Order: sequence, then structure tokens, then C-alpha cells
Amino acid sequence: MASVTLSIGFTGRFSIFPTIITTSAATLRISSLNARSHTLIPRYFSTTNTNFTKQEKDLRPASSQLFSQKEVQEGIAALVADGYDAESVWEQRVVWGDHDQFQHVNNVHFVRWFESGRMFFTDKLTEGSNFTDVRRDQVRKGTGKSFILAGINVRYRRPVMYPDTILIGQACELPMGKDRFMLRGAAYSLTQKTIVAVSAQDCVTYDYTMLKKCDIPHDIKIALQQKACHFHKKL
Repeated sequence: MASVTLSIGFTGRFSIFPTIITTSAATLRISSLNARSHTLIPRYFSTTNTNFTKQEKDLRPASSQLFSQKEVQEGIAALVADGYDAESVWEQRVVWGDHDQFQHVNNVHFVRWFESGRMFFTDKLTEGSNFTDVRRDQVRKGTGKSFILAGINVRYRRPVMYPDTILIGQACELPMGKDRFMLRGAAYSLTQKTIVAVSAQDCVTYDYTMLKKCDIPHDIKIALQQKACHFHKKL
């Protein structure tokens, strides 16, 4: 007697491997008569929403999971409490190559971190509606009237070691000058949960077309006032 092989597959929320059934042609004919009065309802594996929540994975790379979102938020809150702008906080990973022979991050890297933080601060500064697209591009790229770094002073409070993530906070110090302003920065260590370095960045407004200093443009001044603070403590 001839035999027939059936492959029955179930689909749904969970995949089930197909079940292989071998039977005779006669049996199939008999089964087909009964199929009209019987309906096959596949059963699925069941679980609870609670189990899904417990098994939910953090899809970030393992190196990004060294610090929880709560720890990052606490770090930002600490910077804001000291007067720094929340919207322009820059996250900086510490890499092994940042170390020097004294087995901590070399001091020059802090200057670079504050530089990256200053550039990100500039990006956020120009997002406001008081900047046209042309002016936004000028300020960010240093064309037309923008500002330039005249000097930077960094005070180191604590050594930093790998692995760590540093949060760089920035804020304009009040009062501003006619053609310059002081940008204050702070480096917060998520490992040490405190500020490990601070900086004072002397910024001069500059006309890149005329190649000379200029008064602080109105749009920049308004934006800086929204991200400014009276710092009563010196570095």
C-alpha cells in the first residue's frame, strides 16, 4: 500500500518545528471524511508579561552597560546643581590609551574633553529659533561672526583611571563682557561620582570675515543668557 508523508507546520507567536507524519493513502481518505466535523486548533507555548520583562535584555554593547541610566542621570543632576547646562552635557568614554606612565589619564586629555564639550555646547546653543540657518552654520563652523577660544585654564581635582565615563558640563559665566565671555566647564566621573576637573575657557567673539574681534552678536548673547550662571566659586 502506498504511503504519503505530510509536513504539518504551526505558525503564530512562537515558531514550532514542523511535525512529520507518515500514513497510508487509505487512512488519508478516511481522515478526510472526518475533517469536515473536526477542527484542529494548535496550542501555543504560553508565558506571562512578567517573564518577558524579567528576560528583557539591554541591547547596548557591554562597554555601554558599565553604568546604568540612573547613574548617568544622577551625574547630570549633580552638574546641573552646580550651575551647568543640562541640555549640552557631553559623554566622554575613558580609553586605556589615555593613561600615562603614572597609571592615570594624562592631563592633556582633559583639555580635549573640554574641547569636545565646548563644540557640543555650541551645537546646542544654536538650536534656538533666534538663529537663522545661515547664522547657525556660521557660528558652528567659524564663518561670519562666531567666537574663538583665547585661552583655557584647567584645575585637576582627582586622577581618573580606566574604565570610566566622564560627563562634561558647560555653562556661560555671568556677567559677560562686551566682546568676550567665560565658558565654565566641569568633568564628572561616573566611577567616582564627583567632579574630577574644572575649567575656565576664555572665549572671544570674532568676525571671521574681517579677521578681527567684534561685539557679541545679539543672537549669541541671547542664547548664552539662557545657558548662563553666576559662579561664586573660583576654579
